[in-house]
Amino acid sequence: MRTRDPGATPVRAPERSQRWFDLALVALFVASLGAMLAGVWLARPPGVLVLERRNMHPWPTTADSGYREWTAGFERAFGDRFGGRGVLTRLHHALKVALGASPVDNVMLGRAGWLFFLGEDARALDRHYRGVAPLGTTVDAVVGEFERRNAALAARGIAYIVVVVPDKFSVYDEHLPRWVVRATATPLDRIAAAMKDRADTRFLDLRAPLRAAKTTRRVYFRTDSHWNLIGASIGYEALMDEVRRALPGRMASPVPAPRPPYDPQRDRYSGDLATMLGSPSWLAEEDLAPLWKVYADASRRCAKRFEDDATVQRTGRETFECDAPRPRAMILRDSMAIPWLPLVSENFSRTVWLATRRLDLQLVDAERPDVVVDQLVERSLGQVAAMTMVGGAKPAVP
Repeated sequence: MRTRDPGATPVRAPERSQRWFDLALVALFVASLGAMLAGVWLARPPGVLVLERRNMHPWPTTADSGYREWTAGFERAFGDRFGGRGVLTRLHHALKVALGASPVDNVMLGRAGWLFFLGEDARALDRHYRGVAPLGTTVDAVVGEFERRNAALAARGIAYIVVVVPDKFSVYDEHLPRWVVRATATPLDRIAAAMKDRADTRFLDLRAPLRAAKTTRRVYFRTDSHWNLIGASIGYEALMDEVRRALPGRMASPVPAPRPPYDPQRDRYSGDLATMLGSPSWLAEEDLAPLWKVYADASRRCAKRFEDDATVQRTGRETFECDAPRPRAMILRDSMAIPWLPLVSENFSRTVWLATRRLDLQLVDAERPDVVVDQLVERSLGQVAAMTMVGGAKPAVP
């Protein structure tokens, strides 16, 4: 029979406060697990991860071969959906930004609160400004594709204009980190020089007018990868001047670009780059020319859009018509041209906007525009050679 040592320290029952603390800790753990699972349930439809600018990974299916592949797929899908993921990610991003480091590979923190987009593959600055990454094609291949498009359209009696919108680092390079050094000749420099030797193709490089304008006005957003309405209006004026030269005697004076009033109490903006960094409140900036006010004033504009938002999202096509005796236009565009839609469309009887890099001659023959505008942002110049022209080679009957 064991006897208690009279010299041993007596074992005391846990205090009531300690028991409550343990119970609260267990409850918090169980609630955290429940919140994570609830987040997975609420995120059942495929969604978009805004900060990463990508779609959620899909759940694995029985068709996935192998145990390891299935479990890896499950881990990726669960990791994109667990409850609280967005809050934790934003806190992580905001903390890194506060410490002076970018939490994502394709956003660079510049000076004076300026943010720079490094492209979808995070190499745009290296490729198009620093000159330390290859273009992925040759200057001759890009210029050759522009020439082929121009020749095919000229055979149809259609004017062709290439318009390059510079990336922000080509206009506001003084706000890049000090260690960033510009190449002696960027891809756009080389392509623009080559296009000058081929005067039959109209090539509009918007760097010069934007650099000139920035001395008195801000032409790009600090927190976004795009130009603002002021910069877009400068590009619009340069484009319409080129269209008038391409269609002599057929174009009236361009419709003036609207400048909506700025309300410093309300007109604040946090751009796509700020969103990718978690949208910390200190990154918000003044929206000096709010584009939404232009779109909200659609009833006063001549050009009316045919397609609804769902159709535009699905097809990448928008068609505007204005009941006026004006030429017709077709415009290949990227997101830089969004502010142009309500501006440019006012100058044509029919304007077809296509969110693509590829020129389809069959669609050209069906639409029979008077001018085709090929608008592209600087960092996509290398894609032109791969997105070769398609469709019939036979000119349409005038």
